[in-house]
Amino acid sequence: MERWRASGAVLRDPRPALYVVELHGPAGRLSGPPVRFLLCSLRPDAAAPLEHDPYRPRSWCAEPAITLAADDHGVLRTLLAEAAERGGVVWQGAFDGARVVLRRIEPSAVSKRIQSVLDEAPMRPLAALDEQHPTLAAVVPLSDPGLQLEPIHRALKGVETFKEETFLTLVNAYARTYELDEPLTTPRGLAAARERLATLISGQHAVLLVLPEGRGKILRFRQGLDLAHLKGAPRNPTLRSLDLALLNSLVLRTVLGIKDPEAPAHPHVFPVRELESLVQGVQSGIFQAGFALNPPPVWEVRAVMEAAATLPPWTLRVEPLPPAGLLFLDPQA
Repeated sequence: MERWRASGAVLRDPRPALYVVELHGPAGRLSGPPVRFLLCSLRPDAAAPLEHDPYRPRSWCAEPAITLAADDHGVLRTLLAEAAERGGVVWQGAFDGARVVLRRIEPSAVSKRIQSVLDEAPMRPLAALDEQHPTLAAVVPLSDPGLQLEPIHRALKGVETFKEETFLTLVNAYARTYELDEPLTTPRGLAAARERLATLISGQHAVLLVLPEGRGKILRFRQGLDLAHLKGAPRNPTLRSLDLALLNSLVLRTVLGIKDPEAPAHPHVFPVRELESLVQGVQSGIFQAGFALNPPPVWEVRAVMEAAATLPPWTLRVEPLPPAGLLFLDPQA
């Protein structure tokens, strides 16, 4: 940071200000208003991370910690839009095919209202905060319609207890199995599987079992299951209602006998970000099988925040993401 400042590559802000970064939809696609993130600093004790063993940024000064803010009535979203209309453009360009605009929000009545809302709104970062200094954060309201909460799937490798036929027999005590009409190795098959997984009756939960040769099955968990007595099931009833909690407690722990499947860097259970990568990994033999999850609904994430609970590691990610390096936070300022 000192070298950059000395060379003139980084300039110190003449006075305190807030910044809003706008991420527009990719070029050539129909999209609504941009997703707006508020770039600001968070104290070490500002909020507890949403997940256990959270991601640690490469630099707390340059890579913003994505922070979800409860915004049940859309107040913060409206204020960020109002601030962006009045803010001056500091930089604009393209990132991953999408237009990015960074705006400076001068001290004003709007910035004071934003700060007032942040002082009261529950916030949970998806990354660890610096324990000694302020952390650069990108705060986004959960109410933003352009914000996508994406699941992180699970893959199995080296699990001696996983034998397909035996597994399907045992898991039948906890879930009904539904066949897919088309293989997962085709775009049409993947789209159909996603649609089948997503079109469940409200209150029902399911996962997509990914098998070799492009085969897949929907496992829909039976209703009325009593998870409270199962060893390893979350004690918090809010967490017990999450798809990942059902996968961990019923399938991985109970049926397959995997110890601590939610533990970070597990030797047999691996997080996979994209469904296509999961299918390809199983198809190539890197993984034995995989379990694809639905995106977590906003209301479930909001309920976890309200309960002051903590999700397992690698539960979710958000899209789109603001690029690192748009703004630098000087920890000594």
